[in-house]
Amino acid sequence: MPAGLDEIDRQILDLLRQDARLTNAAIGEAVGLKAPSVFERIRKLEKRGVLKGYTVRVNEAALGKTLTAFIRLTAAFDERHDPGLRAISQDPDVLELYSVAGEDCFLIKTRASDPADLQALINRIRGHITVQRSVTMIVMDTFKES
Repeated sequence: MPAGLDEIDRQILDLLRQDARLTNAAIGEAVGLKAPSVFERIRKLEKRGVLKGYTVRVNEAALGKTLTAFIRLTAAFDERHDPGLRAISQDPDVLELYSVAGEDCFLIKTRASDPADLQALINRIRGHITVQRSVTMIVMDTFKES
């Protein structure tokens, strides 16, 4: 367990991972603390950088984005590299962007409405960065997604 995190902190984090909208009172009831104590613990977790923020999970399929894909990318380290990465990371269709070790340089997660939508994203990526190689994997089924 990381220094400074006790079992109650871990329980609070687990509860917030499941539902970031839980009230301090609900969390307190689950971990055996009063709401003000939970508030203080959460504030300290935020201050220490353990809690980085709160997010919303959107049902992309409800927005017509039914195709999930991962794009493995090998990019040249030229003058387009750094500004290109910044531009790619700001594209609303790029859900996640990782620098990875191994055969590729980057791994991108995206959702698209159809293959043409996916191709449009790939074309935008190629417009921002010098792509030496890319491999696109389309997800057939999702067993776990957090």
